[in-house]
Amino acid sequence: MLIKGQTLTYDFFVASSVFFLATTILLFSIYYKFETIREAQEKGELTELLISASDVWFKEGYPKYWSIENVVEIGISNENQINTTKIRFMEEMGYEKFASILNLGNFDVNYLIYSQNGTLIYYFPSRSVENSKNILVFERTAIWNDSIVRVRTILWQRA
Repeated sequence: MLIKGQTLTYDFFVASSVFFLATTILLFSIYYKFETIREAQEKGELTELLISASDVWFKEGYPKYWSIENVVEIGISNENQINTTKIRFMEEMGYEKFASILNLGNFDVNYLIYSQNGTLIYYFPSRSVENSKNILVFERTAIWNDSIVRVRTILWQRA
C-alpha cells in the first residue's frame, strides 16, 4: 500500500508567505538603494555645473581680453576684479550664445550681484525660474569697481 505525503500543509503556506515577504522587502530595499545612489550622482553633477557656471565671474576666459567675435571660454574677471567691458560683451552676445559656450544643456542660469548692504547692482539675464525643477543657488564674494560684492548664481533645470 502506498502512503502519500501532504505537500500543501499549514507549515508550507506559512513558509511560502515568509519567503515571498522577505523577497519583496529585499527587492524594495535594493531599488531604494539604487535610487539613492542615482539621486546623489545627479545632485553631484548639478553641483559641478553650478560651480562651473559660477566660475565665470572669477576667471579671465580665453583669450584673456576676449570680445564677442573671438570668445572661446567666457571669463568676466581681469586682475582679480570683475571687468565691466566683459559684462557689456556678455550682454551683447545674448543669452543663447552665452549658454551654449558654457555648455548648460537643458539648464538655465541667472546671475545677480549685490552690494555689501544688499542692494541689487546687476542681473543677467532676466529669466524666470517658474515651472522649473532642481533649483540650485550658490553665492560667492567678488570685487567690482574696488568694492566687495556678492555674486549669486541660480541654476535650474527646465521643466
